[in-house]
Amino acid sequence: MAHGEDDSGTPHSSASHGSTPRGGGDARSAESAKPARSARSASGVRQGNVRRVLDALRLDGPSSQAALARRTQLSPATVNAIVKTLRADGVAEVRPVNGRESLVALVASHAAVVAVQVNVAAMRAALFDFGGRVRLDACVPLQGEGGSPALVVDMVRSLTAEAGLGPRDFAGVAVGMQAPLARATGAVASWARLQFPEWTDLPVAKTLEDDLGIPVIAENDANLAALAEWTWGAGQGAADFLYVMCAAGVGGGLVIDGRIYRGGDGLAGEIGHIVLEPGGPVCFCGSRGCLTTFVSERSILLALEASGSSRGSLREVVDGARRGDPACRRVLYEAGRHLGRAFASTAKLMAPSVIAVGGTLSEAGALVFDGIQSSVEMHSLRAVSPSIRVCPARLGDDATLFGGVAAVLAETGQGVSTLPAWSKPSKAARQPQIIRDLNSRD
Repeated sequence: MAHGEDDSGTPHSSASHGSTPRGGGDARSAESAKPARSARSASGVRQGNVRRVLDALRLDGPSSQAALARRTQLSPATVNAIVKTLRADGVAEVRPVNGRESLVALVASHAAVVAVQVNVAAMRAALFDFGGRVRLDACVPLQGEGGSPALVVDMVRSLTAEAGLGPRDFAGVAVGMQAPLARATGAVASWARLQFPEWTDLPVAKTLEDDLGIPVIAENDANLAALAEWTWGAGQGAADFLYVMCAAGVGGGLVIDGRIYRGGDGLAGEIGHIVLEPGGPVCFCGSRGCLTTFVSERSILLALEASGSSRGSLREVVDGARRGDPACRRVLYEAGRHLGRAFASTAKLMAPSVIAVGGTLSEAGALVFDGIQSSVEMHSLRAVSPSIRVCPARLGDDATLFGGVAAVLAETGQGVSTLPAWSKPSKAARQPQIIRDLNSRD
């Protein structure tokens, strides 16, 4: 029998009876207050047990009740009671595997979530309706100014109206910013505000929540992508996980024991601003030689300019390398070597089990990963930490949006053990003519 539970899985109180109330009050009043205190204590223990089961399902995916009991150190009776409650609430389902075994899996059968990705050059949003099993998308190209809160509100309301849903149908809205958010204020960090002038000094979540009337979670976009990759992608099952997003910029997210690690000021995981060369190019953060100045889209395109093989975007560089262009192959390999140096420094500090690379740069595959593995620093790290695994991320361009879903469901005590097929748009749905541009609406 697990400590703090009776044989039915119900927590019991170990408080002694007959104690004298402080201050010389009526002993009978103190005795009458004990059941209320005991009930509150029992309720807190039950909530804690439910949280342990939910966390185990998020970390390990679908699990048998026996496995849940072992992982959570709860009695089988307690786990069975919690699973029954989760099933009744529509939060979990039991899937038969064979005649003798079944697995418990998290589901979100009724909630709707809107996830928004705010980048400097574009804003994307997706509505995930778990009740109707529908996904709706919207995209607005920007002119490099990072959009505005009003545009986010417009996109969310447009998708909500298209889905025929009201505020009460939503578990929440998640917003991923291509900028770090200060933990104390919830606003874009001061050194990144030039890229997001319309968001200066605004607490992102509270500002949007006041306008929408729906609970809002605001996070750095790489943090949300890290949460998605930990939940459903390359980091699934890892107790400590580092995700690095390499596209227009370079961002990072840490997931430790199933939680986004933000650090004291909310800026943890900003691997793009690790200094590799103190005398290197000036970064927009004010430092010199940051990782961003070597592996961001702009830096890679600048490295190609003198080669006679100039390209207009990072994706064009990747395509050129695949077709055998030696200059494109060279700059991608060198980007990998720079990443290897940054990974080695980060890994010596936090020793993650898995490092996953996402974003456009990861699409180059071996061209980049060979460079990572060839880094002298990575070779040294392998000698002392051979178990660290570096791999491509799995969720592609949708990682931040899926991370928004994961964050909202976790905040509301829900989850999804596996991403349903309808939540992943087909290739046709990714085409620009299918994804709506709100700037062109009448």
